Amino acid sequence: MVQAIKPVRSRRRSEAAGPEAELVVALYDVVRHSRRTSGSEVLEPAATVVLAAVARLDPARPSDIACDIRLDLSTVSRHLGHLERNGYVARSEDPADGRARRVSPTAQGRAALDQVVTARSALVNQALAQWSPDDRATLTRLLRRLADDMDAGSPERPATTAPEAP
Repeated sequence: MVQAIKPVRSRRRSEAAGPEAELVVALYDVVRHSRRTSGSEVLEPAATVVLAAVARLDPARPSDIACDIRLDLSTVSRHLGHLERNGYVARSEDPADGRARRVSPTAQGRAALDQVVTARSALVNQALAQWSPDDRATLTRLLRRLADDMDAGSPERPATTAPEAP
């Protein structure tokens, strides 16, 4: 007889002291769980991050995407090439600079991103099923505030000197 194995719920504590360290570990755990959801197989996690940045900055130069997600231009270019070959993004000429290219999500790319967001939303909804609407709203408000404050307080990454990808 095969017995179902229940996942172990560890309350990992960071070696670093303080509530901020515990918050970071908790946020890491939330992201780790969300990446395991059904629907995430549409795109690998790194490609999802790149595609989400493309959709958010639409249209954008690859160097702007790299700066936004704080990755090397060569890494972003590799992901963009993969996304383009699979029909998720399209490149166009930059109207301000004929030598440069911009990328935008295709309808297929937006649909894939929506599928990942829908799957992850279902996971969050299931996890929050017993939470009150006020608690859900408070969590959303505080996480949005944290993200906004992190954006406002983060130093800009210097522009990469690597050439634009074609």
